[in-house]
This record gives sequence, structure tokens and C-alpha cells, in this order.
Amino acid sequence: MRNELLSLAPEFRRNPVTGSWVVVAPERSQRPMALTHAEPHPRANGDSQPCQFCPGQEADTPNEVLAYREQGSPIDGPGWRLRVVPNKFPAVRPLKKPGTTSNDLFAHASAFGRHEVLIACADHHTNPAALSDEQFCDMFRAYRERLVAHDADESLVYAAVFQNVGAEAGASVGHTHSQIIATPIVPDGIRHELESAESRFAATHRCVFCDIVTHEQSDEVRIVAESANFLAVTAYAPRFAYEMWVLPRSHASGYESASPSQLEELALLMKRLVHGLDKTLDSPAYNWFLHTAPLRSPELPHFHWHFEIMPRTSRPAGFEWGFDCHIVAVSPEQAARELRKQMH
Repeated sequence: MRNELLSLAPEFRRNPVTGSWVVVAPERSQRPMALTHAEPHPRANGDSQPCQFCPGQEADTPNEVLAYREQGSPIDGPGWRLRVVPNKFPAVRPLKKPGTTSNDLFAHASAFGRHEVLIACADHHTNPAALSDEQFCDMFRAYRERLVAHDADESLVYAAVFQNVGAEAGASVGHTHSQIIATPIVPDGIRHELESAESRFAATHRCVFCDIVTHEQSDEVRIVAESANFLAVTAYAPRFAYEMWVLPRSHASGYESASPSQLEELALLMKRLVHGLDKTLDSPAYNWFLHTAPLRSPELPHFHWHFEIMPRTSRPAGFEWGFDCHIVAVSPEQAARELRKQMH
């Protein structure tokens, strides 16, 4: 294996959507790991039960804004299978009069917006792969419901949906949950993605995401799993080894346009992917996040909604933090081969 790795010369790869560069360097996987936790390690479940997200602890969270619950069960009481509540410790707040101050040097604005927690299950599951099919489907249906709700608020421009799994991925509570942060701005990462995709569309009259789907279906080397309407591939230019993208086969710029049957299909595919990721990498910390069009957008011909799954397979260091260029030690093609073996 070592000789095989040494024969693979490092290469630069450019993200086909954003234009950002990464370095794929398989030899890096052979470097010594002498410091404690220098190498990524499995998620540890050390949180206590019951936690603030468990049934019976509803008083520890703000009042729910959405819940799937047993008929007749009390609002903000037990009997639910999924709840969405405002974050008790929000990054942004729903201010009545968001203030903005600007000058030539220092600009600042009130952190206006809505920060919500989507508690995916009543059981204290710390591993999303342990959720039932129904629970997974509920989660992806609730994402859509909250996007539609935020779309109705004209003071909000973008709603970011994401999940952190494991402390290394940013989770502070083990109980499986996602977060939704709706803001009056488009985050820079999404703005860059939108602008890059639009620029390419102006030059080629083709959606870059549709081109990725077509190429990956033809090439097959980075396909991890697929379903009738969705394709899961390892990212061509990943930020972390084993990074995956899940894209609709047909063009659609907004997640809200997905039908109930498509959301169910997507949820079951995502469950397969995170289960396979756990088996391949011994339960790593990871994030998944939804990239979708800004709120109230018309159908955008240049943009294609998708999910990205990013396992924490390495620790960003000087080159990554200082120069915004990631280095990965496993090629996406090798990662896809390993992940495919764990799909079922």
C-alpha cells in the first residue's frame, strides 16, 4: 500500500463550482501522528440523559414553532416525535428594528435573524444513522416546512440548514438535532457559489451542477450511491477526505420545490450515506449542510440545490487557515471505492 501511495503524485484540483483550489496528496496519509488526537478519532458519546432536548424537558427550550406530535398531545409537552424551537443561545436574534451603521472603514450591523434547533427525534439518539426511516423522512420534510416559513418573512434573505455530529464538528449537545439560521444577508460561501455558477452559465449557457451530474453519471468513478432522482458522489475537489455531495438528477434551484416523495427518497439515501460513512471511517465527526437558493428566488437556471456531507478526517492547519487551500490525503476516487463497499 505504501508503494502505491508513493506512486500517486500530489495534484491540484479546482472546485468546478467555486473555482477554489485544493491539494490531493496521498503521501500525506503516511506522516507520523505523534500528538494525542492529532489523528481524527471516533465520536464519543459522553453526554448525560435526559438532556434538554428529551421529552419531559420541554420547559428547558423556548416554545416550539413546529412539532410533529401525537394528536391531542399538549403544545410544548411530551407526545412529539420532532420539534423545532428557537435556539436558546442564538447567533442571531429577531430584533424589531435591526440597526445598521456603515462608514468607510468600520461597518457593522445588528445580528438580526432567526436561529432554530430542529430536534429530530424524541429518543436520545446521538447517532443520526440510528434514526428510523420515518424519523429521517420527518427531518427532511421539516427542513422544507421551515424554509417555507422563513420565505414568508421579507426581512429574511437566506436560510442556512445544517447538522453537526460530534464535538469535533461543532456539536455541543449529543441528542440528534439540526440547526436553521435565517439571516437578512446571503452568507459569503453561498454568495460565492451563486456568483461563480452564474458566471459560468453566462459563458456556457449550462448549469455547472447539471454538468457535474452528467459527467459523474458517465465517469462513475466518484459515485457512492444513487436513487431514481438523486446522485451521491465524492467531491472532485474536497475540503476533507471522503466529502460527499448529494445532488438531484434534474435541475432545481430551491429545496422547497422538492415533492414529498422526493424528500422521502432523499432522506433514505442520506441515511444510507451516513451509515456507510460510519462504517468506513469508524464513526467520525461530520457535518451536513444544505445549499439552496436564497429565499423567494425565482427558479435560477445556473444554480442547483444540493447537500454536502463533510467528515472531519483531518485537522486544518497552517496552509488551510492561512491561505484557504485545503490538503486531503485520500483521493476522491479511492474514497468513493471505500464508501461504495459499505452501502446497502
